[in-house]
Amino acid sequence: MSIISRGQKLSFSIILLGILVLILENAHVEGYLANIICHAIDLSITILFASETLIYFYKSETKITFLKKNVLEVSFVTAFVAIIVFGKYYHFFIEEFEGHRIPVKLIVFISVFNAVKVVMRIKKLQYFLRNLTSHPAQTIMLSFFGVILAGTILLMMPFSVEDGETIGFINSLFTAASATCVTGLTVVDTATKFSIFGKIVIMSLIQIGGLGIMILAYFTAFLVGRKLTYQDKVAISYMLDEDDVRNLNKGIKNIVLFTFIFEFAGAMLLYLAFMKFEGFGIKNMFYSMFHSVSAFCNAGFALFTDNLEQYKSSVLVNFVISGLIIAGGISFMVLGNTYGNLRNLFKRKILKRPQRVEKLTLNTKVVLFTTALLLISGTLLIYKLEHKDNLLEFGLGTQYLMAFFQTVTLRTAGFNTMDISKLHMATYSLMILFMYIGGASGSCAGGIKVNTLGVVWGYVKSIFNNKDDVVLLKHAISKDLINQAFLIMFLSATLIFGGSLLLALTENQKFIRILFEVTSAFGTVGLSTGITPDLSAPGKIVITLIMFIGRLGPLTIITALSQKTRKYEIKYPIGKLNIG
Repeated sequence: MSIISRGQKLSFSIILLGILVLILENAHVEGYLANIICHAIDLSITILFASETLIYFYKSETKITFLKKNVLEVSFVTAFVAIIVFGKYYHFFIEEFEGHRIPVKLIVFISVFNAVKVVMRIKKLQYFLRNLTSHPAQTIMLSFFGVILAGTILLMMPFSVEDGETIGFINSLFTAASATCVTGLTVVDTATKFSIFGKIVIMSLIQIGGLGIMILAYFTAFLVGRKLTYQDKVAISYMLDEDDVRNLNKGIKNIVLFTFIFEFAGAMLLYLAFMKFEGFGIKNMFYSMFHSVSAFCNAGFALFTDNLEQYKSSVLVNFVISGLIIAGGISFMVLGNTYGNLRNLFKRKILKRPQRVEKLTLNTKVVLFTTALLLISGTLLIYKLEHKDNLLEFGLGTQYLMAFFQTVTLRTAGFNTMDISKLHMATYSLMILFMYIGGASGSCAGGIKVNTLGVVWGYVKSIFNNKDDVVLLKHAISKDLINQAFLIMFLSATLIFGGSLLLALTENQKFIRILFEVTSAFGTVGLSTGITPDLSAPGKIVITLIMFIGRLGPLTIITALSQKTRKYEIKYPIGKLNIG
């Protein structure tokens, strides 16, 4: 092993230990023992810093140049060694703390220096991770994990909360995961608990999680004129389910362009809609942008304590939020294909220009048809189930508006204008089914996806019609795609059942509410019957893991964790089982 590789491992160890200290110091872990552990880790980081500096000093060809470029490191190492050598002056650093004598001044000095150096070492982390994995699924999984971890640390800071009383590690992790995975489940009131900085962090996590960190990184590289490696392009094409890597430039630019156009337009319209309650000013502008980003990314975070219940009768708010949710939930590929089709059709029919019509793809047709079918049927069914009770006190127009809006949010955006905790069991069952289905593949939505449902429907129809080929809208569906669709359904159902079983063991809640919560987490919906804030620590961790798996997809997780297997030319005898 080379000296440079050892230095890189030291840098990575320093980063991990620095993150651990930040978590321990802000995780509501108090007491003398906890302080001693934090100080011991700080001291370990210091020793690693000193070792790293000595390694690179030894490796450098020109010692004088190294000393000039690393004055801070060399000065600290010199001071640290001097303190150890001249131990008779050590008493200068000793102070009383909770009845014990500890080197408080030295610890503060080390902690400040370590914090600065850990931040400076973050840049080296990307090189370590690049060497760690070149698998697209692993890269995507690690990128989301890194964003969640960074968001957790930021939300743990006292300046991220309104009253300065930090919410602890578990709640910060839950909130960061919910935002990054664009879910919307909350354990604390986002409107009142977090400061402006904390809300900006949450909005940033939603934007990163909605678009995907790989897409943002690619777009940033494009703006600064830096070329991405082939491995980077493969990872992004894997995320977008795009086979042709050559189309990434155009595809990424369209994705970011569509996102900013929809979010900006939504923010302008919401600014007008919120004016009645928030008035003019920066606060209304921030609220409008936050809810626009949250809606388009299908997150469901709201800055009102009652979510959007106060806007249940506002046609503008309901249709703007619904439009953003639908646009973000049908995927960028469908948006691009639909836009191209309508643009070319407009040029031919209205402008009378000779223009080749861009046909709607099979994927676009399935997504648009299934989405419309679910929205219409869901609106009618929710109205039917709730109009005699929870919707009875409102006018007929508001009733249908509430039923429509709640159906749209089941596409994996957890806004609500109805009190979810008071709905009927039949309504819960219907909502669980819709959340399980989710939105479209390649979008901000979760669930098994309407594309998967379309493939399964085509297969079932072929069985009933006694046909060998699976045909969907005059297109044959491959066997591999059918197998993948059923595998996704099976893995998703297994995850939901397993998560519900674990929560049934750790929580004292009705099973229908637990099943609703777990399905909402898997589908990255964010709707809750009200039990999320009351979850135990193990329950919050279970929901966090389900949100993470639901955002990436079970197949991505399995692909990332699986190992390459050797292919053997072995054929086994055909077996027979009695089924059905």
